[in-house]
Amino acid sequence: MRIPKEVAHYYSQLGREHSSSMKEMRTRILRVVPNAQEVMKYGMPTFVVNGNEVAGLMSHKHHIGYYPYSGSVIKNFPELSKKYKTSKGAIQIPLGESLTQLEIKQLIKARIALCPVTRGEANLARYAEQDGEWRAIGLAAPARRGLVDKKLTRLSQLNKWREEDVKKIHAMGPSALKF
Repeated sequence: MRIPKEVAHYYSQLGREHSSSMKEMRTRILRVVPNAQEVMKYGMPTFVVNGNEVAGLMSHKHHIGYYPYSGSVIKNFPELSKKYKTSKGAIQIPLGESLTQLEIKQLIKARIALCPVTRGEANLARYAEQDGEWRAIGLAAPARRGLVDKKLTRLSQLNKWREEDVKKIHAMGPSALKF
């Protein structure tokens, strides 16, 4: 699969060992979610499925970080904490190593299972009736839902909000705030 330009640029800035490890995990991620959109979010290559971030990879000096985009995923895999250094939201993979195909599959499935849309908790019809202006400017689905949940259905309504408060709305990260 062709690497998007912005993501390819990130990989091109890495040393051979970092790039090799990250591209191996990229390949494994795309085997699990072949239709994932690859974008740069939070300064790292990120894989997005149905508007939800499901995995991110970041190069560090001595390891590759794997980020499941939820602090509720890694705790479900204690064997990974025995094998790698972990935190609530990251797994540190030593250079020259990679998460196995099975580990990546389990992590991504666990992340997708946490998504409100996947769990059937999001009434998508309700959002479709109210997020037209957000959709028109190209805002991603999770950010549109976050705004609608706060009763914000028009761009003009944001004039009453401080930027730091908007940033606290679900899915209103740097990409969403570019509008």
